[in-house]
Amino acid sequence: MGARGQVRRAAWAAFATFAVLNLVGLFTDQHMVAAIAQPLAATSLLTAFVASVRGWTPTFVLTGIGLAIAWLTDTVPPLLPIEGRLATASLFMLTMIAYAVALAPVWARSRDSLRILLAVPYAGVVIALFVACADNAGSLMPVVLLYAVALTAMSFLAAGVNSLTWVGGTLLLASSSVLGMTWFLPGAWVPHAEFWVMLCYFAGHACLVLGILRLVPAPARAGSDLGGATLVIVES
Repeated sequence: MGARGQVRRAAWAAFATFAVLNLVGLFTDQHMVAAIAQPLAATSLLTAFVASVRGWTPTFVLTGIGLAIAWLTDTVPPLLPIEGRLATASLFMLTMIAYAVALAPVWARSRDSLRILLAVPYAGVVIALFVACADNAGSLMPVVLLYAVALTAMSFLAAGVNSLTWVGGTLLLASSSVLGMTWFLPGAWVPHAEFWVMLCYFAGHACLVLGILRLVPAPARAGSDLGGATLVIVES
C-alpha cells in the first residue's frame, strides 16, 4: 500500500474514532470531549475524501467544497461574533447547496419516474417541519426557509444516485429535522437529542461521501477492471 492509501485508511479510522468520542461525550454529558472531537472528526473526513479521490471531476470538486464548508460548520460558529444558530444554519445551508449541485448532473443521467416520485415524501417532511417551526424562527426565518429548500433538494437528488447516497441524504435530513425541533419547537422533547443529531450527522456524511466516491469515471473503472492495463486504439 502506498503513502496515499495509508493516509486514506488512517483518516477514515480517525474519523470513526473522533465521531465515537463525540457521541460518547454527548451521551455522558462530557461536553468538552464532544466539542473537541467534533471538528477533529470533520477534519478527518475531509482528509479521507481528498486522499480517496484520484481524478477531480466537477462532482468531486463540489463535494470537497461541501465538506470544507461542513468543517467550518463544525469548527467556526463558536468563534464568530454572531448568533450561533444563525452561523450554523447558514454554513450548513451552503453545504447542502454544494452537495445538491454536485449530485444534480449524476441524478440527471439516471433519473426515472420512481426517483422523481421521491420528491413527494422528502418535500412533505421538510414542509411540515418548516410550518411547525416557522412561528418560533423569528429573525432566522429567511435562513431557515433557504435551508429547508437546500436540504430538500440535496435529499431528493441523493436518493436518485445510489443506495449509499440515498441513505446518507436521508440521515442528514433526519439530523436536521431533530435539530430543527430542538431549536424551534419548545414543546418538543427528544431524549438525548444532541446525540441523535450527531449520530445521524456523522453516519449521513460518511454514507454520502462513500456513495459519491463510487462515482469513479468510466475510463478509470475500465482500467482498474483490467488490472491497470489500458487498451489504446490509434487510427492511422
